[in-house]
Amino acid sequence: MSNQSNLESNLSELCNQVEALTLRVRQLEDALASGTLLEASAKPGNSKTKKETSNRLLQLMGGSSLLPRIAALCFLMVIALGLRTLTDAGTIDPQIGSMIGMVYAAALALAGWFRYVKKSPLAPVFSISGGLLMYSIVLESHARFESIPAELAYLTLAAMGIGLAVTSYLQRVSLPILVGTFGMCFAAVAIDWPSPFFPYLVMVLCLSNILAFFATRLKRCSWLRWVTLAATLFTLLLWRIKLGSYVSFGGELQYNLAPGWIYPVSLLLSGTLLTIALIGILRCGEERISKFDLTLPLINILWAHWFVRYPVENLPLFGGLSTLVAILHLAIAWKLSTRKATRAPGINAFTLAGVALLCVSLPDLLGSMLYALPLLSAVAIGVSIFAARWQSGGMRATSYMLQIFVTLCLTWFLGGEGVADHFYDGLIVSAICGLLGLAHYRYCRKTPPPPESTLFSRFDKLDRSAVLVLLAGLANGYFMTMVLVYQGLLLYPDAEVAVALASIQSVSINGAATVIMSLALAWRNKELRNVAILITIIGGAKVFLGDLLSIDGLGLVVSVFSFGMAASLESYALTRWQRVEAWERRQLEGDLGSASCSDEEV
Repeated sequence: MSNQSNLESNLSELCNQVEALTLRVRQLEDALASGTLLEASAKPGNSKTKKETSNRLLQLMGGSSLLPRIAALCFLMVIALGLRTLTDAGTIDPQIGSMIGMVYAAALALAGWFRYVKKSPLAPVFSISGGLLMYSIVLESHARFESIPAELAYLTLAAMGIGLAVTSYLQRVSLPILVGTFGMCFAAVAIDWPSPFFPYLVMVLCLSNILAFFATRLKRCSWLRWVTLAATLFTLLLWRIKLGSYVSFGGELQYNLAPGWIYPVSLLLSGTLLTIALIGILRCGEERISKFDLTLPLINILWAHWFVRYPVENLPLFGGLSTLVAILHLAIAWKLSTRKATRAPGINAFTLAGVALLCVSLPDLLGSMLYALPLLSAVAIGVSIFAARWQSGGMRATSYMLQIFVTLCLTWFLGGEGVADHFYDGLIVSAICGLLGLAHYRYCRKTPPPPESTLFSRFDKLDRSAVLVLLAGLANGYFMTMVLVYQGLLLYPDAEVAVALASIQSVSINGAATVIMSLALAWRNKELRNVAILITIIGGAKVFLGDLLSIDGLGLVVSVFSFGMAASLESYALTRWQRVEAWERRQLEGDLGSASCSDEEV
């Protein structure tokens, strides 16, 4: 009986708990439906959010040192402004005041270093204040009070820039070197502007480029490197313009131009930029190289050659030295290719720089650009061969550009009336360049571009740009023909050379289109077919837009007839091409049909 009574009591207690829970669930459902539950649940969260926001605001304004930094900056400015007020009032001699101000700025920068060591949040305030205060004091002391000479001003700027860079490297922070490099660069440019002592200014800017390079080791800031390089090149441009004005118009040579400093300063700056580019490429390894490091070698050799060449009297000697420098760039590219890295990253940067320098140095060495063209055309083939060996799409594109450059220069020499000034040399050069151009195109068609190349995989998967090399070779051959034709016309003194030459030019273009279309039909080469069509269009434009308006008589008749023959022959070739393709297509369909029938029988 006792067990039964216990069971009944437990059962009644369980029923009471179930009823209580049911009532609680109903209350919760009513509260949820009325929205009371959401408001109640939101109140603690809002309170917590407000509390967190309040704590963050307090931390930002106090604990995170925003207000302490502002306060420290104000106190530091009070001391500097007080010193400035005493100097302006004459209480302190300007020279003494300038020295005291520079010592105070150096002390602030040094205090910033010690505070970085102690991990103080006020360290950036002292470092930046010291650097900016030093730059402003140096500028004002030299420009307004003339209390310090230009040499001491440049030296002080360089010392402050180096000091802030050392602070950044020792403490592994980027802000001091960024502020120091940027401020030093523009403070140096501002001294004695627009007539500074250019050698000192360029050396300070050379230092700023070095510090900008080191700044990128702490924080990626390509903008700083571009800014310092642009300031350096602008200074060199101004120096070159002022020296050119003196050479052209005469007058009194100003002291700040210092022509005797051109060679040592140029050697120092160009060597520095070359080293920066090389180290920047080497330290990247197989990672992506910055655009600044890839373009710096080309920019470096272009400004150096342009800047140093104008005062040179012995151009062959200068051309020989420049050619050696170009070979040095190509040797660096070869050395970079020996690294154990995929596709030898960075080699095209020095290859392009070396090739560009050859384009401007060989004419000085050989006495004429015309004589340098065969060598440049051969170099283009060599670059293409090494591009295939090193799997460099950029070098392959460089070889294309060099071959096109050769043709453009040949057009400049032999186009128009140029054929009258160059017979033997023009004939030999155009023949060699034509053969080398066609050989270059043939090699490119036998050797496809590297599949891993970003340039060709994205923009030119089928390597259609090699057609430009073919057109360059054909154009070189065309100039060779024009030289022969012009010399042949001179044998007939009564002939109208201009009319005959214009007519023969049209005949040559239309004949070349016909020959290329015939080869395309024989070899079933669609690329040659498209080239023939393009040349035909050029020939038609020459006949109907040029010859019809400039010549008459038998020459005009021959020109129009040659284009008509070319058009008719090419029309026949294209019709034949279509018939052959249709026959091959039917044959292929028949083979497929017979194969399917045999499969069904089986």
